[in-house]
Amino acid sequence: MLRPITPLKEFIKAMELAGLSDKEYELIDYIRYTGVFSQPMIVKDLRMSSKPPALSIICEVCRKIGEYMPDHFKAVRQWSQSISEHNVKWDGDLICSATRNIDGTPLSPESRTALYDYLAVHKELFTGFD
Repeated sequence: MLRPITPLKEFIKAMELAGLSDKEYELIDYIRYTGVFSQPMIVKDLRMSSKPPALSIICEVCRKIGEYMPDHFKAVRQWSQSISEHNVKWDGDLICSATRNIDGTPLSPESRTALYDYLAVHKELFTGFD
């Protein structure tokens, strides 16, 4: 199953309607600008508390945005479940997804390929070169 590509204009409109806090906007802007990141990077760079985990906050923000693009969010959640080795939907897949090495193995402690889970923003949402 191919990843549903996020329509940028619809995403920006949904972000505006979602009533995100300044901290939530800052988190999404960080992800979109940085491109590849980990939980410790977010905590350090944004001077966030480690509790609740930034990845949980990403999910909450994605659910807020997803309310205003429900068909796309539903498609993303179905895609998320289809690529999950544990058959789990991760709401954060609206904005970013787990990265993999050249062999297709996730960059994660579980896979013994990285100290932390590494995620990457979806190409259409990346702003780092703007």
